[in-house]
Amino acid sequence: MSIKIDNQTIGKNHPVFIIAEAGVNYNNDLKLAYKMIDSAKSVGANAIKFQTFVTELIQLPSTKKPNYQKSIKKNYFQILKDLEPNFDDQKKIANYCKKKKIIFLSTPYDKVSVDFLESLNIPAYKIASSDFSNHLLLEYILKKRKPILLSTGLSTDKQINETINFLKTFKILKKLILLHTNSDYPTKPHDVNLNIIPNLRKSFNLIVGFSDHTTDEISSLGAVALGASVIEKHFTLDRNLPGPDQSSSLEPNELKLFIKKIRILEKSLGNSKKIITNSERNNLSMKKILVIKSAKKGSIITLSMLTALRGNGKILPTHNNIKKIIGKKLVKSILKPSPFNWSMITNSKI
Repeated sequence: MSIKIDNQTIGKNHPVFIIAEAGVNYNNDLKLAYKMIDSAKSVGANAIKFQTFVTELIQLPSTKKPNYQKSIKKNYFQILKDLEPNFDDQKKIANYCKKKKIIFLSTPYDKVSVDFLESLNIPAYKIASSDFSNHLLLEYILKKRKPILLSTGLSTDKQINETINFLKTFKILKKLILLHTNSDYPTKPHDVNLNIIPNLRKSFNLIVGFSDHTTDEISSLGAVALGASVIEKHFTLDRNLPGPDQSSSLEPNELKLFIKKIRILEKSLGNSKKIITNSERNNLSMKKILVIKSAKKGSIITLSMLTALRGNGKILPTHNNIKKIIGKKLVKSILKPSPFNWSMITNSKI
C-alpha cells in the first residue's frame, strides 16, 4: 500500500517521509517562517508543517493550560490567541514553500481553517491528536477527499477502533496514515511505547508513522526500524525563542543530523531476504569449510577424518554434507589437510 502526497510516494519500500514541524514556532513572524522553510529544505525534509486555527472556534476561554505550558504567565486562551496565524501570511508561506520546492502542510483545528487551506489547494491534511475523536471536524475534512495524516495521541485502543470504523464509512482508508504519538511535550522515553507501531500496521493494514515529541532522535530511529513510513519532528531556529513548543524542538543542525541518521538507518534496514552481500564476498575466506585430514587412497571416510577450518573452498561442514561423505571411499591419497571436494570420493557407500 502507498499514498501519494504532492510528488512524494509514502509507504513500504519508499523512503521515509520526513515532516519538519514548524507549528507555531515562527511566532507569526513571516521572515522567521521563511528562514524555517529555507532551513527545512536545506537539511532534506520532505515537507514543512504549520498550524491553522481561529482561537474562538477551538477553545473555551476557561480551558486550563496543559502541564508543559504552565510556566507561561498568560492563560491558555491568550497563549493561543497570540499565536493565531494570519491567513494572509499563511498564503505567502504556502507560496514560498512552492517556490522552494518543499511540501507545505498545515494542521487545521476548525472548519474555517479547513476552508482556507482548501483554497490553497493543500495536498493533504494533518489532524492533531486533540481532534482524533472529533468526528465533526473529521467528517468535514473527509469530504475534501485528500490524504489524511491522523495523530493518535490522547486516545485509547477503543477510541482508535471507533474512529477507524467511522472513517471506513467514507471509504477513505486508502488515503489514511496513522501517526503514533504521545501528546506530552517533551515525551519521556518510557512513555513513547513504539511497539504500538507494528500493532497498528497489523490491526488496520494501514500506513503508519510517528510524530516524535521527544528531545532526541532515538525514538524516531526505533520507529523507522519498526516500520514507520512517516516521521514528524518539531523544529525551531532557536530554542530560546518564546513559545510553548520551542523547548521540545530540534534546532537546524540537530534536524540535519536527525534526518541524516534516518537515511542511514533506511539503508541499514535493507530487505527481509538474507543473502551474502557483495562486500561480504571479499571475506569468504573467514567462513569455515569442510577439510579432510591426511589419508591414503581407498580409505573409508570416518567422522574423525573431517574437520572445519577457514580456507578457500566451497563445501560447508553442514550435517547433510557430512552424512553424504561418511562411509565413502577416497579415490586418491590426501597428503595434507585439504579443502574437501566431491571428486575425492566414490559415488556409493561401501
